[in-house]
Amino acid sequence: MLAWPATASAGCVWSDLVRADVRVAVVKPGTPRVHFIQDQVLRPGCPGADAACRLRSFVVPGDVVLVGHRQGAFVCAGFQGPRGSGTIDWLPVAALSLLPPAAQRPGDWAGHWVAPEQDLTITTAPGGALKVSGDATWGAGDPARAAIGGVHTGEVNGTACPVDGVLAFAEGEDGRMLPYDKGEEFSCRIRMIRRGPYLLVRDNMGCGGVNVSFSGFYARKR
Repeated sequence: MLAWPATASAGCVWSDLVRADVRVAVVKPGTPRVHFIQDQVLRPGCPGADAACRLRSFVVPGDVVLVGHRQGAFVCAGFQGPRGSGTIDWLPVAALSLLPPAAQRPGDWAGHWVAPEQDLTITTAPGGALKVSGDATWGAGDPARAAIGGVHTGEVNGTACPVDGVLAFAEGEDGRMLPYDKGEEFSCRIRMIRRGPYLLVRDNMGCGGVNVSFSGFYARKR
């Protein structure tokens, strides 16, 4: 029987949802819209049932969300659409049903994956390996920064085989692929896992310019 993640954490941010203990849940039928709820960092007293805590963003029955730690009647959740836009905040536990174990760690990796400032393509390679390539930016969503050429960029390219549901590798100084734990401290090191329809990625901030990161959760582009 699946249980809700019990990780202790203050607030609800992306790093709470890019973890090995994160699960996926589906929005139950019965309510046309289930609104996300603000965090206490932005509004004291939230998350809670007060209408003032409710955000405009919402999910609908059948939507699949990532779920992290619980706080009372609410769970830290994230939803990502196929265009890369998404929401991370609280949802009422009563509106969600955890998906069965088979959906928690799906084995299909190939596809074009997108997040707000990240883009990854995963293709199959010989021997059960997977080839990963992609680009990321920092500041591309800021028109003023883009106008002065202040957008930072990064890229990743590597081939590896998933091990125990984890796809991970490091880039050596000469461009060779290395096992994740063999990479240098400041070389690009990246780990990926699958949860439901999502790709979860965590890197070491070493895969591009200042502040550039591939870390986050991605949805397949349609």
